[in-house]
Amino acid sequence: MHITAVLLDLGGTVFGYQHRDQMRRPATVALERLGLDPTDVDVMEAKRQAFEQVEREYAVKAAFIHRDLFRDRISRTALLLGRTPSTEVLDRFDEENRQAILDHLVPQPDATSLLKSLRDRGIYTAIVSNADDDYLGPLLRRHAIDTLLDDWTSSEEARSCKPDARIYELALAKAGRPAGETLFVGDSPQHDIAGAQKAGMRTVLIGDEGAIAPLSAGLATPQAEDFRIRDLIELLEIVDRMNGES
Repeated sequence: MHITAVLLDLGGTVFGYQHRDQMRRPATVALERLGLDPTDVDVMEAKRQAFEQVEREYAVKAAFIHRDLFRDRISRTALLLGRTPSTEVLDRFDEENRQAILDHLVPQPDATSLLKSLRDRGIYTAIVSNADDDYLGPLLRRHAIDTLLDDWTSSEEARSCKPDARIYELALAKAGRPAGETLFVGDSPQHDIAGAQKAGMRTVLIGDEGAIAPLSAGLATPQAEDFRIRDLIELLEIVDRMNGES
């Protein structure tokens, strides 16, 4: 099988969560503005329950805006504690959360090297992400990843979130390559692997064994991926082997 295109997930794949604590800070600040102590045992339990409830509700939606997901986590936490979050607090959280993502979601150490190598091999390369437009484009441009890609597709643009079929169909249409000549790379079995398998693509799961990707609750586990890697740069060996190159 000859590979002519590689489609990659963003978070947990091309970009990493090394600075997860800084990315969580806006949620802590929002709770403080609501008069809640984020270190209090009851508040921590309410937050855990709220985040779990909201993620389960969103995980089964065919399409959603992540800004709404993040905002609903804060609102649900407050409501479980008998508080009604003001629009002002939620609006400030929206902007601070977006900025934290832009500041602290960073490319994997081997991302630039991989993308350059795929380009040198003439492989069509694109990002396919469950991300809002005002996260995805700015992130790619900030780190000059956009210059190494042929295109990218957001769930907001597609009006479809992985594993829903439409986002894969749009990404393949942009690529102009058959699904059978395309590898899809991602860290979520339930989102990246399941959806790509249904679309007819070969799949590569990245990450440590047993790692749980965001928003996986309530989704069925797909058939096993075709390949598994721990580091992004390992993808080159798979592409070269499938294309009969040494």
